[in-house]
Amino acid sequence: MRRWWWMFGAGAAALLAVLVWVSLLVLELERAEFAARDHAAQQERLRLALWRMDSWLAPRLAREAARPYFEYSSYYPQERAYTRMLQPLDKGEVLTASPLLTFGSEVFPLHFQVGPDGVFGSPQGPEGNQLELALQTCIGPDMAQTNSSRLEQLATRVGYDELLAASARSEGRLAQPVAEQEAPPPPPPSNAPPADDATRSSSGRKQQTFKNRQELGKRAKTAQQAISNTLQPSALADLSAATKSALDAARGRVVVGPLVPIWFDDGRELLFARRVQVAGRTLVQGLTVDWPVLRDALLAEITDLLPLASLRARGDADIGGLELATVPALLVTPEPPSSGPSGMTPARWTLALGWMAALLAAGAAGHSVRATLELGERRSRFATAVTHELRTPLTTFRMYSEMLAEGMVSDETARSEYLHTLRDESERLSRLVENVLEYARLEEGRTAPRATQQSVGELLESLRPDLERRALAAGMQLCIETNDATETAVSCDPTLVGQVLFNLVDNAAKYAADASDRRVHLRAQVSGANLHLTVRDHGPGIPANARRAVFRPFERRGPDAVPGVGLGLALCRGLARRLGGDLDLDDTGGQGASFRLVLPLMTAG
Repeated sequence: MRRWWWMFGAGAAALLAVLVWVSLLVLELERAEFAARDHAAQQERLRLALWRMDSWLAPRLAREAARPYFEYSSYYPQERAYTRMLQPLDKGEVLTASPLLTFGSEVFPLHFQVGPDGVFGSPQGPEGNQLELALQTCIGPDMAQTNSSRLEQLATRVGYDELLAASARSEGRLAQPVAEQEAPPPPPPSNAPPADDATRSSSGRKQQTFKNRQELGKRAKTAQQAISNTLQPSALADLSAATKSALDAARGRVVVGPLVPIWFDDGRELLFARRVQVAGRTLVQGLTVDWPVLRDALLAEITDLLPLASLRARGDADIGGLELATVPALLVTPEPPSSGPSGMTPARWTLALGWMAALLAAGAAGHSVRATLELGERRSRFATAVTHELRTPLTTFRMYSEMLAEGMVSDETARSEYLHTLRDESERLSRLVENVLEYARLEEGRTAPRATQQSVGELLESLRPDLERRALAAGMQLCIETNDATETAVSCDPTLVGQVLFNLVDNAAKYAADASDRRVHLRAQVSGANLHLTVRDHGPGIPANARRAVFRPFERRGPDAVPGVGLGLALCRGLARRLGGDLDLDDTGGQGASFRLVLPLMTAG
């Protein structure tokens, strides 16, 4: 038996191991799928955030890039000026205030210009007579003082040569094709071995870096196109005819470079600058940026997408980050928490159903193994009991028949006793064989009751002799109580009913043989549409833990000295159900055993 349990345990362990492996694999694939979704959603949010910030800043930079170079002077001459009498004025007689003289912006606080001599100037900070004129006409002293202070601070922190070199470097980076900066890693050949986690991670980072650089190139191209589209229409629309003619005249000797961003002071300060070649001189024009204000304004555009994002200056060592196209700044975002699968996802439902099915199958298999082994054990005990039950009467038959045949018993009293013993043993052997055959017929469904109509009194009187004889053989007294059920009609097979009652009385005679009260009660009682026939003794009774097991076939309870094969009660319940009734064990509180046979009464018509 143990070998079968070992085999079952090994099979169940193998099944559970496979289930655990499959479950872990499915859950890992599910987590990977959710992680991929989260990553794709995060990348989409990042692209949208960069696009929003560049879209917000690009028009503002376009307006600055579109400014003519002469607007960086507080006052510049108006060409082709005329009096009210349409008399032409000499060139340079009329000065026009630059739009930048009164320009105010929290993001771009100061415009400046510096030449090869290193002298800084600003259209917002006029000097000399121009300052007096500006104070009288358009600006206040506080603004003039503030702009002058800003210009002085700028001059002490950065110089002409530094600005010129930085502008050249920025223009070079702007012109460099994205494809030349970094190429994606080639895909592995089809026959290559699978990469480890580190290789896959490195390859994934390179792929993402290349995608970021491509995206940056596209956004930079879009921003530059917006600036180019804004340059000519806005500039020319705002200029007077005289100014446009002056530009046309100077077009051959004025070259204005692109407006490029420059970090200085170790990435803490930002400005935009451009190179302007005028009459053989190279000027650097630009505007300072209040980086905290600009940063907050840009981040305000993406609060709904990335509330915890921040911006920082891009260094030379930063490659492949999330860079804005308009500002050399990197978008920094904390790693978003993985949403992960929550609740019962379809994959988890599938796993749960699979586990339930597997556990039910394992439980059913274990129950089948247990039932099969128990049935085999009970049948083995049954075979042993049958062999013992057959050997005892056969031995008695052989011994007594030899003694009687050889005339070894001369005493008539002993001779009569031997003959009675032979008769009793033959009856016991006959009942044993009949019980076994009847149980076999019952199992095969070949037991067909032959019902007859009679009263309860007639039924019990016909069965009384056999029942009393069995009780008397055990030294016990059968007490039949019919009460008011004597005349009640019942339809049943008296042979099968007699077999059930005889087995119940036989059990009482076996297991209550040592009881002080030697009575066996058979009581008939009508309850509704049923007849209850109760057989009760005064023996030790049946323990509570054995109440269900007593009706199992080949199951024996009690001392081994009690004869039997363990079929009696199983056969009785089977016959009772074939009769349309049932056999139950009543609770007597440990005061003997009480079995109740329930039979349907005779119905009218």
